[in-house]
Amino acid sequence: MGGTGLIVGVGVLIFSLAFIFLFIILIPSKITKEKLIKIIGEENIEKIKQAKDDEEIKEIIRNLPKKSKNRLKTLLESQDIRDVLKALHEHILD
Repeated sequence: MGGTGLIVGVGVLIFSLAFIFLFIILIPSKITKEKLIKIIGEENIEKIKQAKDDEEIKEIIRNLPKKSKNRLKTLLESQDIRDVLKALHEHILD
């Protein structure tokens, strides 16, 4: 294989990887009850179920470890706590 063939092969590889990367980014993430439980944790879910109002739920969410909060922001594609409350009411607090 000559130098030209190697350059063409690398070019095709870069193009195909870029196409796959864009495809993965554009697929919307689906929020499910299992994903929320995995990120927030069973003990915090129980606290949220026992909370009396949204202010207590907000406080529980704010007290999560930084890693969990980042994963939650990534899942919901938002940094707004109202989106977290909406997802919790929709999937956990039915």
